[in-house]
Amino acid sequence: MTGLRERKKQQTRERIVEEAGRLFGEKGFQSTTMEEIAHSAGVSPGTLYNYFGTKSTVLLGHIGARVANMTEAGAAVVADPPADVVVAVQTLAGVYLDRFISLERELLRELFAAGFGPASDLMPELIRLDELLLDQLVALLVRFTEAGDVNESVEAGEAAMALYSLLVTQLIMYVSMEDMPAEKLRLAAARHIEIAFSGLRAQKG
Repeated sequence: MTGLRERKKQQTRERIVEEAGRLFGEKGFQSTTMEEIAHSAGVSPGTLYNYFGTKSTVLLGHIGARVANMTEAGAAVVADPPADVVVAVQTLAGVYLDRFISLERELLRELFAAGFGPASDLMPELIRLDELLLDQLVALLVRFTEAGDVNESVEAGEAAMALYSLLVTQLIMYVSMEDMPAEKLRLAAARHIEIAFSGLRAQKG
């Protein structure tokens, strides 16, 4: 009985998230009300608020459902990476970016705005996601450092933060520039990772 109840709750949650995503796409995040989401999902407003306390958390639920396998896919890259460290980091970065660019740009803008606004209820979840992705970058860099492919004088956490900052910057540019194609984002991120590994200092004889 408990299992059936939990399945029904999960189905209700998934229906709410699906209908919210549809409404966000049709009307925009700001113009969609919680009452409209509840009506479209076939639940009462009270039930909706029991599942999601705010519209921002509904948005997070929608985005979370779309990128749910991101950390699992990243873990697979860390466990069995390409032999070249640059290609390995580019592959892991591609996992992250591909999941995010599968979302509508408008929803990504709303996520950033809601997440970094005052007293945001999304900030703890965004920080948790950042930490998961950074942990995977660190694990990948440690693996290659131990293999002698990364300079051991560079602390893995600092290197991971620098690389992650590159990815976030590229993603922000993609979100803010409506005419920037996804492929340009992928190529730019890959190129910047390559530059980070090759360095900028000229090799003098």
